[in-house]
Amino acid sequence: MVFTTVHLDRYHILAGEEHIGHFASTSFGTRSFCRMCGSPLTIHVRHQADEIDIAAGTLDDPEEIAPAFHLYTAEAPSWMPMVAFLPRYKALRPKTRGLDEGVTEAG
Repeated sequence: MVFTTVHLDRYHILAGEEHIGHFASTSFGTRSFCRMCGSPLTIHVRHQADEIDIAAGTLDDPEEIAPAFHLYTAEAPSWMPMVAFLPRYKALRPKTRGLDEGVTEAG
Protein backbone atom coordinates (compact mmCIF):
# COMPACT_ATOMS: atom_id res chain seq x y z
CA MET A 1 0.00 0.00 0.00
CA VAL A 2 1.33 3.44 -0.91
CA PHE A 3 1.13 6.34 1.55
CA THR A 4 2.07 9.98 1.28
CA THR A 5 2.96 12.16 4.25
CA VAL A 6 1.69 15.68 4.96
CA HIS A 7 1.99 18.05 7.89
CA LEU A 8 -1.11 17.87 10.10
CA ASP A 9 -1.96 21.52 9.49
CA ARG A 10 -2.37 20.69 5.77
CA TYR A 11 -4.68 17.70 6.36
CA HIS A 12 -8.36 18.58 6.20
CA ILE A 13 -11.43 16.40 5.94
CA LEU A 14 -13.88 18.30 3.77
CA ALA A 15 -16.91 16.03 4.14
CA GLY A 16 -17.97 12.71 5.65
CA GLU A 17 -16.02 12.91 8.90
CA GLU A 18 -18.84 11.01 10.62
CA HIS A 19 -17.98 8.00 8.44
CA ILE A 20 -14.37 7.78 9.61
CA GLY A 21 -13.38 5.25 12.26
CA HIS A 22 -10.10 5.02 14.19
CA PHE A 23 -8.24 2.21 15.92
CA ALA A 24 -4.83 1.71 17.56
CA SER A 25 -3.10 -0.61 15.12
CA THR A 26 0.16 -0.65 17.09
CA SER A 27 1.52 0.62 20.40
CA PHE A 28 2.81 3.69 18.55
CA GLY A 29 0.17 4.45 15.92
CA THR A 30 -3.47 4.94 15.05
CA ARG A 31 -5.13 4.18 11.73
CA SER A 32 -8.31 5.56 10.28
CA PHE A 33 -10.70 3.86 7.88
CA CYS A 34 -14.01 4.42 6.13
CA ARG A 35 -16.83 2.95 8.24
CA MET A 36 -18.95 2.57 5.08
CA CYS A 37 -16.59 0.46 2.95
CA GLY A 38 -13.62 -0.36 5.21
CA SER A 39 -11.00 1.38 3.05
CA PRO A 40 -7.84 2.39 4.93
CA LEU A 41 -7.39 6.16 5.02
CA THR A 42 -4.53 7.29 7.27
CA ILE A 43 -1.81 6.30 9.70
CA HIS A 44 -0.72 8.67 12.48
CA VAL A 45 2.35 7.61 14.47
CA ARG A 46 3.63 8.94 17.79
CA HIS A 47 7.20 9.49 16.55
CA GLN A 48 5.91 11.82 13.81
CA ALA A 49 3.26 13.64 15.81
CA ASP A 50 3.09 16.66 13.47
CA GLU A 51 2.53 14.57 10.33
CA ILE A 52 -0.02 12.11 9.00
CA ASP A 53 0.34 9.42 6.34
CA ILE A 54 -2.52 9.28 3.83
CA ALA A 55 -3.32 6.25 1.65
CA ALA A 56 -2.53 7.37 -1.90
CA GLY A 57 -5.52 5.54 -3.34
CA THR A 58 -7.85 7.85 -1.42
CA LEU A 59 -6.50 11.02 -3.06
CA ASP A 60 -8.48 12.77 -5.77
CA ASP A 61 -5.43 12.45 -8.01
CA PRO A 62 -2.95 9.77 -6.84
CA GLU A 63 -0.79 10.58 -9.89
CA GLU A 64 0.30 13.73 -8.01
CA ILE A 65 2.59 11.65 -5.77
CA ALA A 66 5.09 8.88 -6.38
CA PRO A 67 6.60 6.33 -4.00
CA ALA A 68 10.18 6.95 -2.88
CA PHE A 69 10.99 3.70 -1.03
CA HIS A 70 9.56 0.38 0.17
CA LEU A 71 9.10 -0.37 3.90
CA TYR A 72 8.68 -3.72 5.67
CA THR A 73 9.85 -5.68 2.65
CA ALA A 74 10.78 -8.60 4.94
CA GLU A 75 7.04 -9.11 5.49
CA ALA A 76 6.02 -8.74 1.84
CA PRO A 77 4.80 -11.82 -0.03
CA SER A 78 7.06 -13.07 -2.81
CA TRP A 79 4.53 -11.99 -5.45
CA MET A 80 4.48 -8.36 -4.23
CA PRO A 81 5.64 -6.11 -7.06
CA MET A 82 8.37 -3.66 -6.13
CA VAL A 83 9.62 -0.72 -8.15
CA ALA A 84 13.09 -2.00 -8.99
CA PHE A 85 15.03 1.26 -8.57
CA LEU A 86 13.52 2.27 -5.20
CA PRO A 87 15.35 1.56 -1.92
CA ARG A 88 13.96 -1.36 0.11
CA TYR A 89 13.96 -1.60 3.90
CA LYS A 90 13.18 -4.69 5.98
CA ALA A 91 11.37 -2.47 8.50
CA LEU A 92 11.50 1.32 8.89
CA ARG A 93 14.23 3.41 7.26
CA PRO A 94 17.37 3.92 9.41
CA LYS A 95 16.77 7.68 9.14
CA THR A 96 13.03 7.73 9.90
CA ARG A 97 11.97 11.19 11.09
CA GLY A 98 11.20 11.19 14.79
CA LEU A 99 13.33 8.15 15.64
CA ASP A 100 16.96 8.05 16.67
CA GLU A 101 19.26 7.43 13.69
CA GLY A 102 19.69 3.73 13.03
CA VAL A 103 16.46 2.73 14.81
CA THR A 104 14.27 0.77 12.41
CA GLU A 105 11.47 -0.27 14.77
CA ALA A 106 9.06 2.07 16.55
CA GLY A 107 7.52 1.18 19.84
